[in-house]
Amino acid sequence: MARAGWTLVSKGHGPWYFIPDWDDYVDPDYDFINDISKIRGWEHQAYAHELLGGPVSDGLLVSRAVIEGSKARQQRIQRHGVHGMLRVPDSFPVMGDCGAFDYIGEKEPRYTTADVFDYYTRHGFDFGVSVDHLIPKDTHPDRQYRYDVTLRNAEEFIHLWNREKPDWVPVGAVQGWDPESYAAAARRVHEMGYPLIGLGGLVRTSTARILDIIQAVHSEVPDARLHLFGVARENMFRDLKQNGVFSVDSAAPLRKAWLSSTDNYLTADGTSYCAIRVPYARGARGPMRSLDPQDLERAETLEKQALEALRAYDRGEDKLPYLLEIIKEYEKLYSPKVSRTEHYRRTLEDMPWKKCTCAICQKHGIEVVIFRGNNRNRRRGFHNTKTFYERWQALRDDAN
Repeated sequence: MARAGWTLVSKGHGPWYFIPDWDDYVDPDYDFINDISKIRGWEHQAYAHELLGGPVSDGLLVSRAVIEGSKARQQRIQRHGVHGMLRVPDSFPVMGDCGAFDYIGEKEPRYTTADVFDYYTRHGFDFGVSVDHLIPKDTHPDRQYRYDVTLRNAEEFIHLWNREKPDWVPVGAVQGWDPESYAAAARRVHEMGYPLIGLGGLVRTSTARILDIIQAVHSEVPDARLHLFGVARENMFRDLKQNGVFSVDSAAPLRKAWLSSTDNYLTADGTSYCAIRVPYARGARGPMRSLDPQDLERAETLEKQALEALRAYDRGEDKLPYLLEIIKEYEKLYSPKVSRTEHYRRTLEDMPWKKCTCAICQKHGIEVVIFRGNNRNRRRGFHNTKTFYERWQALRDDAN
C-alpha cells in the first residue's frame, strides 16, 4: 500500500527535497586504474543511496516520459513496481508525473487522465501529478489553450481520484505565464480539493520571477501546499517556506557534476570547485578524433601521464607545478581555445575531496574530481547531491 505520501504530508515542516530520477547509477566495482567496468546490467549497478549508505533526498520524482524512453526501464517498473525499480523501501516517497517537457512541442499532452491515473496506481506511486501541458513562454500562441487543458485535466483527475480513492496523494498541476495566471489557476485547483498543488514550467525562470509567482499564489491561496517542479535553490529557502512551498525537486546538484563549465564539485560550506578534465584520447568518447596520428600519440602519452600525476599528487608524491604543467599540455590538445588551468590550480591547492567524509570521496579520493566518463562524473554528482541535501536539511532545521 502506497502510504509514504500521506506520511510525508502529515509531517509538514518542509520544504522537502525530491530528486528527479534519470537512471542515475554506476558500477560499484569500477576499475579506475584501467578504466574498465567489470559488470553489466541494472541488477549489478548501484544508485546514490546504495553507494552512500542512506537517502540523499526526501523523495524521488519519476517522469513517465523518462520511463517510456527505454524498454528496459518499462520492463523494470512493470516487474518490480516503482519502489523496486529504484531499490528504495515502500516507506520512501516516490512522486510520479508525466514529464511534460518531453512533449512540449506537441499540440496535445501525450497521455490521458484515465491512463495516467491507472499508471500511478498500478506501479505503487506515493504522489501522482495530473496531466499538464507546458507553456514555453508568455507569448506562446497556444498559451491559453495549454492553460485550459491543464486545468481540465486537473479537474478530471481529482474527480477520478475521489471516485476510486487510491492511497496515493493527488497533486494538481498548474501552468501559467505570469504571477496572475499562476495564482488564478492555483485558486481553481485548490478549490477542486487537492492537498498539493504543483507549479510547473519554472525551471528556466529567474529567482526573482519565481518569487513573484509563489508570492502571488500564496496570497491567493494562503492555506495551499505547493510543490515547485525543477526548482530547489538554497538562496530561496526562507521565501519558499514562508510562501507555502511544501516540496521541491531538482537534479541540478547532480547534473552540474558534468554539465557545469567550472562548478562541478560541491562542498559542505557551499563552495564549488572545477573538476579536472582528463578526456579519453581514443575511442568514440574522445574529443581528439580529428588529430593527426602524431598528435594523437602525444595525446595518449599526456593522458596517461596526467592520470598518473594526479594520483601521485593525491598520495603526496608529486608537486603541483609539475602536475599542472602536464594538465596544461594535455589541455592544449583537447581544448585549445578554452583553458581552465587556474580553476584546476584552485581545486588542487584546496584538495576538497580530502576534507569530505562521504563514502565516495573516502573510498576513491582524487578520482572523484577527475572529469572523465560516467563512473567518475556520476559519482561526483552523487557526492554533490548528498552534500546539497545535507545543506538543505540544515536550512530546514534552522527554519523550524
